[in-house]
Amino acid sequence: MTLSEFQKKLARHGYDAYILTRGNMFLGQDILPEENKIRELTGFSGSAGTLIVSPEKSWLLVDGRYELQAAREVDAAQTEVVCTADTVGSWIGANFLTPFKIAYSPWCHSVNEVDYWQRVLKKHSFIADDADLPGPRLAAKEVEIFEHDIEFCGVSAEEKISWLTRFMTEQNLDAYFVAACDAVSWLLNLRSDCLPDTPILRAFALIDKDGGVSLFTGDMRKAEAEIAALKGRTVGLACAKTPKQIQLLMKKHKIRLENIANPIDNWKAVKNPVELAGIRKAHVRDGVAVVKFLHWLENSRQPVDELGVVRELRRFRAEQTNFYSDSFGTIAAFGPNGAVVHYQPTAATDCRLEPGSILLLDSGAQYFDGTTDVTRTIAVGEPPAEIKDSFTQVLKAHIAVADAYFPAGTGGSALDALARAQLWKFGKGYHHGTGHGVGCFLNVHEGPFSLSAKNSQPLDAGMVTSIEPGYYKEGAYGIRIENLACVVPAKNPRFDEPMLKFEPLTLVPLDKRLISKYLLTAAEINWLNTYHAEVWQKLHGYLDAETAEWLRQACAPL
Repeated sequence: MTLSEFQKKLARHGYDAYILTRGNMFLGQDILPEENKIRELTGFSGSAGTLIVSPEKSWLLVDGRYELQAAREVDAAQTEVVCTADTVGSWIGANFLTPFKIAYSPWCHSVNEVDYWQRVLKKHSFIADDADLPGPRLAAKEVEIFEHDIEFCGVSAEEKISWLTRFMTEQNLDAYFVAACDAVSWLLNLRSDCLPDTPILRAFALIDKDGGVSLFTGDMRKAEAEIAALKGRTVGLACAKTPKQIQLLMKKHKIRLENIANPIDNWKAVKNPVELAGIRKAHVRDGVAVVKFLHWLENSRQPVDELGVVRELRRFRAEQTNFYSDSFGTIAAFGPNGAVVHYQPTAATDCRLEPGSILLLDSGAQYFDGTTDVTRTIAVGEPPAEIKDSFTQVLKAHIAVADAYFPAGTGGSALDALARAQLWKFGKGYHHGTGHGVGCFLNVHEGPFSLSAKNSQPLDAGMVTSIEPGYYKEGAYGIRIENLACVVPAKNPRFDEPMLKFEPLTLVPLDKRLISKYLLTAAEINWLNTYHAEVWQKLHGYLDAETAEWLRQACAPL
């Protein structure tokens, strides 16, 4: 369907506007390319954004991560790109000044989101689209579902379900509806091959207080039948993560609803000892693969382009034990492409690596025992002094978080500020979070916490997060330094109160050719040398002599 065809549909149905998301009924979860309605209508391929369409005009709302990408991909004559921090509701309130009839899919927006529109934007009418005007959102694909073995997940599904039934008893619930499919996957120790880089089971789950489980993967007639059987009972759900349509079905069948945050999110975020052991082993193997790749890249005698980088890096990872897939599409961005935060090379944009600039390489892998995500900025030839200074400033921001001690209960926003403060000294910043939670053979982006300005969720021992400040100069280059780290207790008898710190998980050297040593303090140099010594110690025994010698030099003290 083209944008103009969709606009004609809106006009025939008498709608003044339509709110169209990239996703589907599994809110916040990744999708298959053929399910991306925003890309179908506008060409925008970014992983976040909202399209608002009227019969005459359309607006694509994106945040700062996607401003440059959207400008490249979207036809400005058809769609206006709006880079904004506003929510959809606040943007509509500020821009639609006369009463509008606005349609939306009740499957693709949460209860909280729709209720907010209806509560605050009273002059507009928000109408659930029962006709499914954009077309089907779920691809008809055969999916293999498999168990995540106990040797990797550490806790049986039966035990996890018992935690939830105990929670329901405490909350006086007859059942709990789990809409977040990463929570469903973790709870039941199930995975699938539905998505290319995320082994998630896309499903809802209805769990009753006796431990009975009903799964819904796409047939919502079955879901309604199961929901109808709970007439007169009390069901808990998280309104922030549950599609509006589920609430409508429950109200239709006279079910009492309790808005209760999904407890699985917090259980899942704190990794158990078996998960942590597997995650550490996965990072050793991933470090070996990335080091082999970096050695290959530096010694390649043939011209290398961005797509070649993607292919070769995957080849080295695929050789590792327990490898399943990439954990997201590899970002291999050379020179000016690096300024596009989530750039991914295509045949149309692919460029050759030429001396005098840098490669931003953000990649990761799914192993049965852990998920990885690492970004390195790599010198190609001799980059100018400006790039080296910018890289070192980003390194200072990374170390400010990676080397921090913080009290138990500290929220991610405080740690986000530590990184940004380092770059603010140089008049620089970045339009993305400083870090995100990471699942165990699950989503590479996982809540409920993050290191970002608006997230105050406390960090706790056992959580795994990325630390990834950056700097991006439009038309020139992009820099990001990302490690995964585990939150651990900081055992020090001199501390008056319990403190936490970060233990690095990622084991890949940073490119010392890009460091302006004069910008670093003695403490920062010590952190870098200590980190590199750990990388060498844990990896060199798995490498051939030539690659081990390359790693020894890469990890030598600064």
